[in-house]
Amino acid sequence: MKALEITPLEGKTLKVIIVEKEYSEPFWIIEPTNNHTPKNILTSRFKPSIAFCNFFEKLVDEVKPDLITEEMGNRSAKEFNEDNVLAQISSKRKIPFSAADIDENAKSYVASLLEEKKQLRDRIVKALEDMPNDTPEKEYLIAYGQCLQQEIEEIEREAKFSVRESWIAMGILENARKMEKVDVTCLHISSPEHVSGVKKLLESVDVDLETVHPTKKLVFTKEKAPMAELEDLLNSMQIQVKPVVRTSSEEAPYILFFLDTEKRASPFDICMAYDAGFSVVVPYENVTPEEAKKIVQDAIFSRDPKGIKRTCFFIGGKDMEKAEEVLKVVRETMFPPFQANTIIDPAGAYTTATAMVAKVEDALAKSKLGNLKDKRVAVFGTGSVGRVAAILLAKLGCSVAIVSPNPDRKDGDEYVSKLSSLLRENYGVDVEGVFAPTPEKKMEVINNADVILCASVAGVRLISKDMLSEVKLVKVIADVNAVPPLGVEGMKLDDDMREFLPGIFGIGPLTIGRLKYKLEREILREARRNGKGTVYNYNHAMELARKILKGEISAAKLAVTVGYPPKERKNP
Repeated sequence: MKALEITPLEGKTLKVIIVEKEYSEPFWIIEPTNNHTPKNILTSRFKPSIAFCNFFEKLVDEVKPDLITEEMGNRSAKEFNEDNVLAQISSKRKIPFSAADIDENAKSYVASLLEEKKQLRDRIVKALEDMPNDTPEKEYLIAYGQCLQQEIEEIEREAKFSVRESWIAMGILENARKMEKVDVTCLHISSPEHVSGVKKLLESVDVDLETVHPTKKLVFTKEKAPMAELEDLLNSMQIQVKPVVRTSSEEAPYILFFLDTEKRASPFDICMAYDAGFSVVVPYENVTPEEAKKIVQDAIFSRDPKGIKRTCFFIGGKDMEKAEEVLKVVRETMFPPFQANTIIDPAGAYTTATAMVAKVEDALAKSKLGNLKDKRVAVFGTGSVGRVAAILLAKLGCSVAIVSPNPDRKDGDEYVSKLSSLLRENYGVDVEGVFAPTPEKKMEVINNADVILCASVAGVRLISKDMLSEVKLVKVIADVNAVPPLGVEGMKLDDDMREFLPGIFGIGPLTIGRLKYKLEREILREARRNGKGTVYNYNHAMELARKILKGEISAAKLAVTVGYPPKERKNP
């Protein structure tokens, strides 16, 4: 017999979208002798409705899964693969469609146990028919029969739910293992009664889960017709299918420990963590590397390995170097299996810088202005946002200059030279340091760049219209300063590749800010879900920002409306 074993995927990440269908697929270990299936066609038709099929088609087209699975139930292989409309939809799109259900040998084994107990129960029932009432023998025999019936029901219930759901989960994982891709997305069509059980099993092996419950309602496009006029009734109504994402209660709370190197923990990040679904957020302030070690030890040793998967550390603070020191200690303090997810985003700099770089990369491609990696980029601002942006750009292959525009800096040339050396030694990137405190120096930088990123102090204008009026080549400028005056004169807060001067395209702070907000929220959600001991830094954020900009659509946002097709009118 095939062994039942649910183990994590090695070297792969799996996302499963569980789609709840309209009915529970008929299933039994031993076929009932008396068929109690309702005769009403509306309740006995174990087949997806036209509305569900339309929703499923749209879902498949939007999500583009790598594979689709469904319970086999009592169906034959022909009924499952050839007579199944969902299998036909998948086949048209050349997406593998497989059964995920209890193994036939395992089912036969359970059936043999049940058959033996049912035969004994039936013998007892038959014997009771011939026995006189109110005798001790009959009372004991009834009690014995009741125990047998209880055992039978428990075996059937366990086989139908916990055992069968384990086989279903294993079937999904096995089919995902066969895929050559590293990142695999699976749609699993589930009976309503098995959604919760399968979800919990897959979550236990770090699968990324989303559960969708399509709901149906009638929408009348015109005044409802009398019930007697069936054709008019059909033509006047539509069936609307909307997905509802269901969440299940968790066994242990999701806890985020917020380690801030500043004297006040950021309420922004705390609110974001709660909104992302963390049950508890514990802030610590003025955190040093030494204190971080003690906090991490107390946190990880207070929870078992399962609880560690629901534990996360978030490192904040305005100083990038301090935050990185704390991160190093946090990671060194952990060891298998006590390894929790860790996010580092000092003062939001990592997600802000990533959002700015990813947005510019996406905007250039969509505007057919070439690839960012081939551009010369000037980053105005040497704080955490500017530094991370410069690091990301250099890693992409850009020619990068990081610019200090501060006119009050006395040792400007020495400062940018040391900064360039620090980025090379600590991050392995070659970035030119430039001191440009005057309009003339700034113009030299602008004329030597294809893309300009402004990440300097809030409320300080860096580039004027007069400077840009002298520019002749196409430029893309992004600014993260939302405090008046903006960093670039003529740019608006919500610019999204608006040509605000001839040949000058702007990306405003609100446009970047919206992406930054989505990015931090998704990082927090992912860190809460996966429990793999991952470090979420700007490199991970860049990958996630690209996915967000590609417009990957969550299944929860889909909805379809199905109308009855009117009969074709014949020409008179």
